[in-house]
Amino acid sequence: MGLRLGRWGIAGFSMVAFVSTFVQTTGFYQIAGHTPAERAALGASMSALAAQFVALFPPPIRPDTVGGYVEFRAFHSLAIIFAVWALASATGFARGDEERGIVEAALASGTSRGALTASRTIAFAIAAGVASAVAAAGFVAGVASGHETVAAGGVVEAGALLAALTVSCYALSLLVAQLAAARAATAAASALLLGLFLVNSLSRVFASLSTWRWASPFRYYELSQPLPPGGNFDPRSLLVLIGISILAAAAAGWAFTRRDLGAPLVHVPPLSYRSSHDAARTPVWRIAVVRSLYVSRLGLLAWSVGMAVMAAVFVSLTRTIVQVLLSIPTLLPYLSIFVHQRLYPAVLGYTWFNVAQLMLAAFAITYVARWSAEDKDGRLEIFLSTPQSRAGIVVERMAVLAAGAVLIAGVSGIVLFYVSHAQGIDLNGQRLAAASLMLVPFALVFAGVGSLLAAWNPRAAVGLLGGFAFASYLDTELATIYKLPLWLQDLSAFKLFGTPLLNGVDGRNLALMMLLACAGLGSSILAMQRRDVGA
Repeated sequence: MGLRLGRWGIAGFSMVAFVSTFVQTTGFYQIAGHTPAERAALGASMSALAAQFVALFPPPIRPDTVGGYVEFRAFHSLAIIFAVWALASATGFARGDEERGIVEAALASGTSRGALTASRTIAFAIAAGVASAVAAAGFVAGVASGHETVAAGGVVEAGALLAALTVSCYALSLLVAQLAAARAATAAASALLLGLFLVNSLSRVFASLSTWRWASPFRYYELSQPLPPGGNFDPRSLLVLIGISILAAAAAGWAFTRRDLGAPLVHVPPLSYRSSHDAARTPVWRIAVVRSLYVSRLGLLAWSVGMAVMAAVFVSLTRTIVQVLLSIPTLLPYLSIFVHQRLYPAVLGYTWFNVAQLMLAAFAITYVARWSAEDKDGRLEIFLSTPQSRAGIVVERMAVLAAGAVLIAGVSGIVLFYVSHAQGIDLNGQRLAAASLMLVPFALVFAGVGSLLAAWNPRAAVGLLGGFAFASYLDTELATIYKLPLWLQDLSAFKLFGTPLLNGVDGRNLALMMLLACAGLGSSILAMQRRDVGA
């Protein structure tokens, strides 16, 4: 039953894994050259690139080889993507299936709560194993296309590590979902996994965090890099990841047996307030967008605080990254020109704003998930009975997301400006404001696509939008390697965003993003008019 319910996730993430490893592997042969000198030059440039992302990924081993290159470019990214998959699957089982009555039906058949938790965990472990094996197969197929061979042991070890990390993230998310309320389960599990990831990744820069990274499953994953020649595999780290999965899943099963369906294990006393059935007299509540923003105020607060903290962290990392770049002798003649004028904005543009784009894309996906849920649980039908027009609901959804994106981008931009000033990094205030506000049309591109998908097929909207986001990211990553046509590159919001902090806003790219967002809005209105609610 667990495999059947998760079949689309297995198919989708397996496809993502295969495409990611295969494309990165074949891309290596496109740019690496054939002589040892050419590959050594590629390895040096990859090491310089890795220095800019030390807060996200560990330094690569032998990036001049196909194994080291793909380990850094594909498998480390898949670790984050699969962790998100684990988070969505765990909270979907613990809370989503409860709201839809699936858990209650399973328990009514005589299945115990512990057995249900164990069966769903094992089902996801099988799914993670399949997707990881497909990722390894994509790497092997790419290597075969380059007329080379790789050690089978390293490939198996890389797949096993990826699957073990994914299952451990699933078990931890499942445990948190039992403790928190239904509406807060996803946010709480996201905060836990993000915190564990940052504790490990930032410990490579801030030595004070090194005493806590033992608690992060990501730490045990990166202790091994088995793909490149001369790489390492630590079997104890694999056993620790398996142990985390077993202990967290067992604790989740115990917590499930101690709570009521729909209720959290840990009850927070509600705030006392005077109940009233009278309509509010404040005129501002007549504005639909304001009402919707108030309903999602806690989520917006969490997004704003999280983005602000991450902005401050990346500013603190900027000086370290610049020092690493300046320590590379071959880059000194080029970098010395921009040290005081353009190097710091360039580093922040390629680190913080890359992360901010990914976060705003995730923000848009969470809203699309909410729109899809409204169609399935009957809330959309209630909204239409008030009465509201279908076109009005679509426009209101986009307006609410745009307002939330403005709030998040504005708060993070203000924090970025003041923290960088305190660090002695002078940024152009106008360009920083423009770059931060560019995140809003960037998010609207994904919102427009998601609105169309939610109006066409709500059940598949989140998965398809995630695939679109991944394809957009690959588009900008591989455009130069495969010499993709310009019109295809312009379909990627990541490419259209550009580098506004360094070079200012490109009017053409901004217009294209707004055009894509409007196209998604208009087509979603037409699709909403033609589809029955719940169909």
